[in-house]
This record gives sequence, structure tokens and C-alpha cells, in this order.
Amino acid sequence: MNILSVLASPRNQGNTAILLKEYLKGVEGLTSQAQIETIYLQAKNIQYCTGCNTCKKSSQSQCVLKDDMQDIYKSVEKADILVLATPVYVFNMTAQLKTFLDRLYAVDYNTLLNKKIVLLTTYGDSSEANSGVKNIVQSISMLSQYLGMEFIQNLNVSTYKVQVSENERSKKAAYTLGTDILKY
Repeated sequence: MNILSVLASPRNQGNTAILLKEYLKGVEGLTSQAQIETIYLQAKNIQYCTGCNTCKKSSQSQCVLKDDMQDIYKSVEKADILVLATPVYVFNMTAQLKTFLDRLYAVDYNTLLNKKIVLLTTYGDSSEANSGVKNIVQSISMLSQYLGMEFIQNLNVSTYKVQVSENERSKKAAYTLGTDILKY
């Protein structure tokens, strides 16, 4: 099982990073057969999609933008499961995650069929309903359907009163969710 985890927070030691780390600990504790690669989007040079459609006009389905996405495309195609981790920024996913997802337009969609998607989010509001999480979940759900992927797991954690590093219940929830990955 190949897992590509994508950290879309600009803080590689923040709440979302800790949540992702706990999730991956759960996966690793379950099976030694999991090959896990983590990409920290903030550290990557990823240009915005320009909508030129060259990737859809050529037989190679390649993006003309030469940046770190060229290597990331290979990782996406190799992965069985994509784990997306993002904090909520202004009622939606971070710009880093949106840019990454936009650039997946260049991938041959046949290589994405039946891959699984997991979504982990953190938000600073006291209410999930008012936090913007719903917008992210809806976007990932719609994207999964469009690309022929399966949206299999989702965990949303509030950091309103306590940070993830201090929240044993949230860390345990992430770990446990990671141990459930083989069900899919």
C-alpha cells in the first residue's frame, strides 16, 4: 500500500501537522507494508494552473509548467491513498492545497481511478458548522467523484480551546482513523 500524505499547512509543526503525524502513526502501527511519503506543500515550488489546457491537448497529459509538481505527479500516480491535511483558512482549504488540487488537472484521470482520499482538517472556531470545514469536505467529495476516486475518511478537529498537541482525544481519534485504513 502506497500512501501519499500532503501537508497543506504553512506550519510544518502546527496543529494540522501534528494531526497528520498521529494519523500516519496509526497507519504505521497497523502494517509495516505501508510505504508512506509526505509532501510539505509550503516547501515546494508549485505554480498556479494557468488554464492553458496544453495538458489535455497533448497525448502525454503533461503540464507545461516546470516546477516541483513534475515530481509530485509521479508520487500521486504511484499512491493508492492520498491523505490531505489542511487547516481551515477563511472558510476553506489553504491556498497551498487548492493550488495542488488545481494542478492535478494535468494528470491522466485514468491513473486516479479508484484511488482513495482521506481528509484531515483543523479549524479555530468553536463550531464546526461555522468554521468552513463543510466547504472543504464538499470540495474534496465533489473532486473525488469527478476524478473517479473514493473519499473514504474525514476527521475535523477544533483548536478553539486546546491545541492538537495538548488534545489527547483528537490525537487518539487521528491515530485510530489511521488504523482503520485497511478496511478500505
